[in-house]
Amino acid sequence: MTKEKISINPEKFALQFIASVNFDFDETELENMAKKELAAYLSAYFLAEKFNTIESKNFDKSQSLDLSDLCFDALLKHVADLNKY
Repeated sequence: MTKEKISINPEKFALQFIASVNFDFDETELENMAKKELAAYLSAYFLAEKFNTIESKNFDKSQSLDLSDLCFDALLKHVADLNKY
């Protein structure tokens, strides 16, 4: 099985995310609605960028790690490091 690097387009991801969120339209709350939508967009955008950075760092490692050689504490640390996105 070949491993292919995954890359997410942050702009497309963020736009798709806010399109999937149901913002109830209320004319009296337009500014608050815009703030919520902007916050959702930026959160999704930066999450995708963070994922791409972590994916790039992990994908480019030249030597694969044999997890069976790690002690339990080292294995837990490795899993914790991988789950930082």
